Amino acid sequence: MDTTFLTISIFVASTVLTVLGFFLRTVYLDARKDIEILMENDHKRTEEIGKLKGKIDLVQVENQLKYQAIQELTQLEIKNLAKNVADLSTAVKELIMNR
Repeated sequence: MDTTFLTISIFVASTVLTVLGFFLRTVYLDARKDIEILMENDHKRTEEIGKLKGKIDLVQVENQLKYQAIQELTQLEIKNLAKNVADLSTAVKELIMNR
């Protein structure tokens, strides 16, 4: 009777350990798979952030060039306006002097 109890106890203990081991193995494999997925997603996000930073840099350069072009055009228009005002002033002076 003592050996039967011992045999049953060993069988129950080994069954419990087997179920527990299977459960832990499943949890470990799932966690490992989740970690791989998270790392892959992190890598993709890092690449996308790099691409977006590149696009932002390109837009900034483009805007700077547009700003410079607008500044140059404005300065040119101001020079032309000043020249036209000077010509107009000269013409008005001549008109007043000739009267």
